[in-house]
Amino acid sequence: MVKVVNNFMHRNDFNHLRQEVLKANFFYNSSVSEDYSKDGYYFAHMIYQNNEKTSTLFNLIEPILDKIDAKQIYRAKVNLFPGGEKLKEYGQHQDTMFKCKVFLLSLNTCDGFTRIGKDKKVPSVANTGIFFPSTVYHNSTNCTNANIRLNININYF
Repeated sequence: MVKVVNNFMHRNDFNHLRQEVLKANFFYNSSVSEDYSKDGYYFAHMIYQNNEKTSTLFNLIEPILDKIDAKQIYRAKVNLFPGGEKLKEYGQHQDTMFKCKVFLLSLNTCDGFTRIGKDKKVPSVANTGIFFPSTVYHNSTNCTNANIRLNININYF
């Protein structure tokens, strides 16, 4: 159900991708999940949505799409969670209401994590990929030991 792959990308390709992501423009989202009692805010940069490329970062994720064997993309985005003094675990959610796959790529190492279901906790370690079904409930966190927690989220078939 959940697969974690360390050192997912070649180091040079990963470093280049991360540098380019940090140059991108992000937009503010006032909620992370449907559970507003456990909610916070985050910033996102859309790479692909509504059947179209929405960012020049798309070219940089094409090798990832090949490696994960994506036949079709539903959505691809970068999530940026601001750091804070307290680690905050946001409410659980599903990425889609229909069956597809999720690939998350951590772009930095910090004390944040992704919780998948109730029990599986995957630390944010740079260049670590996580695979799981889109209908599985999961959640994110911020971080306390870095300015940001950064990952790429791809929903695909």
